[in-house]
Amino acid sequence: MRIGKAATVFGKMKKIWQNNKISLEVKMRLYESIILSGLLYSAELWPLTATLSKRLNAAHHRWQRSILVILDVSWKDKITNEEVRVRTGQHSIENIISERRLRWLGHLTWMGHQRIPQQALYWEVRGFKRGPGRPRTNWRDIKKDLQRMGLTWKEAEVAATG
Repeated sequence: MRIGKAATVFGKMKKIWQNNKISLEVKMRLYESIILSGLLYSAELWPLTATLSKRLNAAHHRWQRSILVILDVSWKDKITNEEVRVRTGQHSIENIISERRLRWLGHLTWMGHQRIPQQALYWEVRGFKRGPGRPRTNWRDIKKDLQRMGLTWKEAEVAATG
């Protein structure tokens, strides 16, 4: 999975994280551009389940804490994850993925109707009857992100095109 690949890259950059001559701001920019970009590649399309969200957040916080350990922040200090995010200037994984999903929705609304991603956004299979059980999660669960922002699907489309 991507967490393992990102962890490998993070480990290979250990000398950078431990270098006291490099500022925290530069380290976090490297973290965002190298680690997070690899970890969250195409994450806007993932069905984000609670289990996956917990695993991603755990890795995200673990790496941030290990960068801060160099700056005399020990695990014994019992600093909350929110405080770690404040010190590093990062957001939670859910917020990062929500932002990416909204950006992708905006990108989709600008596409022409002949483009396949635009067609897939509104595609409904005629005569399809879903089987029993809870529906599978998919990237269209962006509606939850919109609800957190107090927007409807139509309002988001209008905001993206306007």
